[in-house]
Amino acid sequence: MLIALAGYLVLQLVLNLLSALYLRGKEPEARNVLKATFWAGVVNALYFTTAAVLLHILRAAPNRPPHHNYGLLALLGVPIGPVLWYATAWGRKIGLALFGRGELVAGEDAVLRVPPSDRYIGWGIVNLAVLQPLGRELFLRGAFLPTVALTFGWGWAVAATLIVELLLRMNIVWVFQTLIYALIMCGLFISTGTALTGLVAAGVSGAIQGLVLFKLGGGRLRLE
Repeated sequence: MLIALAGYLVLQLVLNLLSALYLRGKEPEARNVLKATFWAGVVNALYFTTAAVLLHILRAAPNRPPHHNYGLLALLGVPIGPVLWYATAWGRKIGLALFGRGELVAGEDAVLRVPPSDRYIGWGIVNLAVLQPLGRELFLRGAFLPTVALTFGWGWAVAATLIVELLLRMNIVWVFQTLIYALIMCGLFISTGTALTGLVAAGVSGAIQGLVLFKLGGGRLRLE
C-alpha cells in the first residue's frame, strides 16, 4: 500500500515535468494550462484504478467473499448519489466562504465551466461520473481502508483514509467538501461491507456535478 502511494508521488513529478514540456513554447493561455491539469487528473484516476486492481490480484489487499446482493447494493447507491452531491456542495460552499479568494474552481470542474473545446464537455462529464469515482473508491475504500482496518481497526483506518484524502487534495478551500465526502464513503463501506454502493453513489454525484457545471457555463462559455 505504501509502495502504491509512493508511486503516486513519483507520478506527480513525472506529470509536472510532462506538463512543463507541453507548455514550453506555447502561449501562456489558460486553455493550455487547463488542458494539462485536466489530463493529469485523468491519469491520476487511471493510476489509482490500476493500483487497486493489482493490489487485489497480488493479495496485498483483502479480497472479500462474493456478496449475493450486489444488485441491491448498487441500487442503494443511486438515491444516495444526490444526497452526496448536495452535502459536498455545501462543504464546498462553506470552504469558499471561509477561505476562498474569489470563485475558486477545481481543475476537473473548470474544464466544464469553461471548456477549451466542445469535446471536453463529454470528457469532463465522463471524468467526474466514471474515472474519478473509480480511482478514489477502488483504491481508498476497496483497498486502502480495509487493509488498514485489518491491522489497526476501523477507527484508525477511517482516520488514515481521511488524511490520505486531504493530502491528495491539498487546498484548504476544499477541506470541508473532502471530509464530508470521505466520511460518507467510509460509512457506506463499513455498513455494506463493499465499495460498490459508494462507487455508484459517487458516480451519480459526479454526473450531477458535471451536468450542473455544464448548465452553469459549459453550454455558453469557451476558452478561446
